[in-house]
Amino acid sequence: MVNPRREIRGRHPLTAAALSALVPGFGHFGFNNRRAYALIITSVGVTLAALVFLATRGSTTLLIWSVSPWRLRLVIVGAVVLLILRIAIVVDVYTTVSRMRLLKDQGALRLWSAARIVVLFAIVLVPHLLVIRYAAAQLHLLSRVFSAAETQAAIPSPTAEVTIPPVTTVAPEAPQTPETAAPTTTVAPRTWDGAERLTLALLGGDGGFDRVGVRTDTIIVASIDVDSGEAAAFNVPRNWRHLTFPDGTPAAMRWPDGYPEIANEIYGLGQRAPEAFPDVEDPAGHAIKSALAELTGMAIQYYVLIDMQGLVKAIDLFGGIDIHVTESINDRIRPITEGGPPIDIVVEPGEHRFDGLTALGYVRSRRGTSDYHRMTRQRCIVEALIDQSSPLEILLKYPALTDIISEHVLTDIPFDRLDELLTLSRSVDTSRIVTVNFVPPEFPRGSAPIAKVRAAVARALGGTSEAANVSLADSCRATA
Repeated sequence: MVNPRREIRGRHPLTAAALSALVPGFGHFGFNNRRAYALIITSVGVTLAALVFLATRGSTTLLIWSVSPWRLRLVIVGAVVLLILRIAIVVDVYTTVSRMRLLKDQGALRLWSAARIVVLFAIVLVPHLLVIRYAAAQLHLLSRVFSAAETQAAIPSPTAEVTIPPVTTVAPEAPQTPETAAPTTTVAPRTWDGAERLTLALLGGDGGFDRVGVRTDTIIVASIDVDSGEAAAFNVPRNWRHLTFPDGTPAAMRWPDGYPEIANEIYGLGQRAPEAFPDVEDPAGHAIKSALAELTGMAIQYYVLIDMQGLVKAIDLFGGIDIHVTESINDRIRPITEGGPPIDIVVEPGEHRFDGLTALGYVRSRRGTSDYHRMTRQRCIVEALIDQSSPLEILLKYPALTDIISEHVLTDIPFDRLDELLTLSRSVDTSRIVTVNFVPPEFPRGSAPIAKVRAAVARALGGTSEAANVSLADSCRATA
């Protein structure tokens, strides 16, 4: 018969503590097997149950949980409670073995024991601290970015409403007798607050220390059919003038012929003249939504504004991006920070690796090209960053990424609609998004051709995108 006390004398307390740190209960074998069995069965059972539960949830469900504040707080509380329990188990086995074992040569083991204590605490603490760090970063992101209390959709004038041609398929009707006729059921199509489409203004801000306000040099209107998930994106030139506002609004009465400055000034207009966009929480965001709603004929529910400096930081965070360039550019861009250096951008056609500042200089350069080429370069830079960032890399750098997003992204998407938005986004096939670029010669420079834009939007949403999908030859192409 094995003497438990003899077994304990042969085991160092740190070894027993380390075993129970890895799997609660392993270190208790030899002196308290009942406790060991109970701890092992409980810890392994809870772990397996949690893994099975998560594995049986869909990816959409897990994404929705990631934007649920109470679930994130529950994760933090659970991580803290489990950490306390694991520490209690480790301390229990350490003190118990220490009392039962006659330690010898304590001085010789002191340094080695100290090192093992550090490793032991790392084993116990690090996983819990990582979970807490990631959950706290997500909570910080949600509270900073999605802080809109009340959001108002921008509704175009009745005459600007887009009529989407219905797409119907007529199948031959099989003869049925009263005995074989099957009952028909009608499923109501999904909507977003009664609207068939969810439409967002996606904006790239080009603010700076030497500029007043924010200029939205990138303007994209993205629209999703809520029921089918079909999506379309419309690239609006920053330099179009005389964008109008919905009839009857204070902005329309103040600028009946449209705002005389270029489109990228309209967000700043809302900041400078909030009285023209009353009774809204965010006059700047509502100003650009109103102008784009009247331009396209679509109600626009939300906007997202990304500061280009945030894009620079994100590119550097992931170590740069690879771009295939098809045009020569030699330009100097003014500094983006006070006292900072100018950005020299010299590239020839071919493959290039861009850091954040070089990428910013690339999309800002106008020398020898036009704003329409800038639009394409901006899109290519964003696509490259998305395509070339692996999920594992995003996960590892997510806390730092949330800090960048919190500092450089503005939106009026309300916090309590994020779960619906994520669910809808999962139904979108990104490989089949209809893209419409309003570029010459089909769409003239100068004043915005509102009637022509509305007609192009209607054709694109009606399934006849070939006539409306006018593409500028890519001046850059993201490389995988």
